Order: sequence, then structure tokens, then C-alpha cells
Amino acid sequence: MSDEPEAKKAKPTGWEDHKLNISEAVMKADEGRFLTDIAKDPIRTLQGIGPKADSVLKEMNLKTIEDLATYKYFLMSRALVTLSETEVAGDRPTTSTMNVDKAVDKDMEAKSLKDICAAPTEALEGLAEKARVLLEELGVKTVGDLANFKYCRWAEAIIEAAKYEETKTKQERKTAAALAKLS
Repeated sequence: MSDEPEAKKAKPTGWEDHKLNISEAVMKADEGRFLTDIAKDPIRTLQGIGPKADSVLKEMNLKTIEDLATYKYFLMSRALVTLSETEVAGDRPTTSTMNVDKAVDKDMEAKSLKDICAAPTEALEGLAEKARVLLEELGVKTVGDLANFKYCRWAEAIIEAAKYEETKTKQERKTAAALAKLS
């Protein structure tokens, strides 16, 4: 039996046997929290987001982890990079209508996906000059860089994984099952 006072003993969570963690992605104080809660947190919850990066991202109106995960230009870039991995040079059918014209500036429309991904972020349709400059302050210079920006990727993964997270304790689930049987 522990000599710890009752108030200091950790209350069982039902997840004591789980091993998963995201210790290198979030601040120490946030390592034991639900992903669904972390998703709503300020971007500074992510390890490595210091005052400068936080300030830059806030200027781009990206304040929460969810904002970062759903940043339009990140998602656009990720799609272009992922599709570029399937591209075969010179293999486009002459009758193809496939395009990403609404994602890129006019001068990039006829380019290959690989060329688009290697292009500066300003190749993305609608990305403001101010956003381009701010992204460069974070080391993001190309469409490919934006697609692989680790903080956006971490945020995206947190948001996606949170969809599959069980937030009720074992006892809460047991109680809900018992109540459902009574209905």
C-alpha cells in the first residue's frame, strides 16, 4: 500500500496499459491530455513553436492547432505533393482535362505537378504576398516546403487522430452500455 495521501494518488483512467504518445510534438504539460482537447489549443502547444513562429502564424490568422491543420494553402500543397509522387513525365494523354488551375497562378497552370511543388509558395493562387514573406520567415519557401511543414503536419495528424479517440473512461463506457440495455 502506498504512503501517499489519497488526494495525491492518481485516479485510474482506464488507459494505463496504453503506450502511444506524442511527446516530441507537444509541450510536456500537454502530453497526457486528450487529442480532442489539444486540437483546440493555441499553436504554442506544439513543441518548437516559440514566440517568433507564434507571432508569424497569428499574423496569418492561424491561432489554434485546428487552424494550422486546416490551413487552406497547406492542404492544397499536401494534395499537390502527394499527387506529384504519382506523376510520370511525358505520360499525360493528349485528351486529358485534368488540371489544378484554381490552385495555382496562371503562369503555373500548364506546369507539371513536380514543377509546381518546386515553385515558390507565391505560385499558389490567392496566397498573399504578406503570407509568402511570413512563411519564408519560418523557412517555408516552396510549395513542397509548405506541404512538409512539420507543424502543419503534426496539427493535421492530431486533428485526424482525434476523430478516433475514445474520451469516455472504462467506467463511463460500462455505464453507458448498461443504460443502453435498459432502453
